[in-house]
Amino acid sequence: MRKIRKRNIPKNVSNEKIRDYMISNNFIYEATLDGVFKAIMGGCLLYLGDIISKLTGLDKDFIIKNFKEQNVEHKIASALERKKVSDFIFKLPGLIINLECNRGYWDGLIERNDAYFGKLKGELLSKGEEYSKKIKVIQINFDIFNNFEECLGKENISIFYMKNNENIIETKTSEKMHIDMMKSYNKYLKGEELTKLDKELVILMLEDYLEIKKLAEGDEELMEVAERLYELTDNIDNIGLYDPEKRRKEEEALKIEYHSNIAREQGIEQGIKTGASNEKKTIAKNLLNIGMPLKDIVKTTGLSKKQITMLM
Repeated sequence: MRKIRKRNIPKNVSNEKIRDYMISNNFIYEATLDGVFKAIMGGCLLYLGDIISKLTGLDKDFIIKNFKEQNVEHKIASALERKKVSDFIFKLPGLIINLECNRGYWDGLIERNDAYFGKLKGELLSKGEEYSKKIKVIQINFDIFNNFEECLGKENISIFYMKNNENIIETKTSEKMHIDMMKSYNKYLKGEELTKLDKELVILMLEDYLEIKKLAEGDEELMEVAERLYELTDNIDNIGLYDPEKRRKEEEALKIEYHSNIAREQGIEQGIKTGASNEKKTIAKNLLNIGMPLKDIVKTTGLSKKQITMLM
């Protein structure tokens, strides 16, 4: 079994020294980091074409020839809505594909990515219903967490459609896909034989350049990623591209915001229930005052006999 080596980037030194430390220690920016993920998906078309072809069944050459990167910032629907930024979006004829790299599971992750997915569908509808019917939206989630089975099922690749209780698909213009990257990574750590797709997933998770080169050896698509990762790390302008502490705070802020929204929604719902209950009691009192029979008040308000008699 392979051992994962940990490295600590030196602090309070110049960017040049940080870059030199990383390169001399074969320490490469991991491709699942936000900015690196975008750079790989947007700058390694052979790799992108091959992995998306394997995941969706689309022709690789069709993807490479027609690839067009899109703006990842979704339109803001109201002044109260925070800016939503997807990891990567690209367009093909008749298709919009949204890639999300999820570095850890937390309550609200699926809902957040659903919101991104809904934004894409909504923006299509704003251009006209007929136009939206001609465009299929696919969201592919690259998931890096161990509780995938608990959340989404046992398969390495799970595809989701909108279905009814008779398992009939409502529309095929919307598709969500979740890729369990940990299954491939665990195979790699155990030294098991990897498929080409396994390798394409694993290379995104490695930070040792020697391991990356060994994994990519003799493979055109994987070598493209290896070379791009080296270029990104060697570029002095990219030093500080990933700040672990900043990332941790951002993730904590997302979790806090999600749970705050849930709490607020539950509070509003409880307030509505309380208000409705008080209104029913007021109506029951008025009906008692005009002499309506108890059984009729029960039917009218939905309150129990005990609740009504306590108002007398």
